[in-house]
Amino acid sequence: MKHRMSRLQRAKQFMPFAALKGFETLLAAVARPKENRVELSEDQIDELNKTLQAIRCGDWVRVVYYDNHKYVEIIGPVDMISERQQILSIGKNISFSDIKTIEVFF
Repeated sequence: MKHRMSRLQRAKQFMPFAALKGFETLLAAVARPKENRVELSEDQIDELNKTLQAIRCGDWVRVVYYDNHKYVEIIGPVDMISERQQILSIGKNISFSDIKTIEVFF
């Protein structure tokens, strides 16, 4: 008596096999061009400091910051701000020194 495979079992035979799981993701990350960190002018730093001093928890902000060799934008409410630790938190902690621009939505 011959054993017949179901369609699902037959389909599984022909599914692609990924011997190196995550390799394609790693390759894409390495291939991504890296951005250089921008040096802010004294005026830009002063403006950034004024904005950071005015921010309160719950304020909605748009922040462009340097993360993992590229600039990233995040928009959301401020969870926490610590002058002592030099950290702004919007769902994730962002060091003041990594911030390029910040905009507060009033």
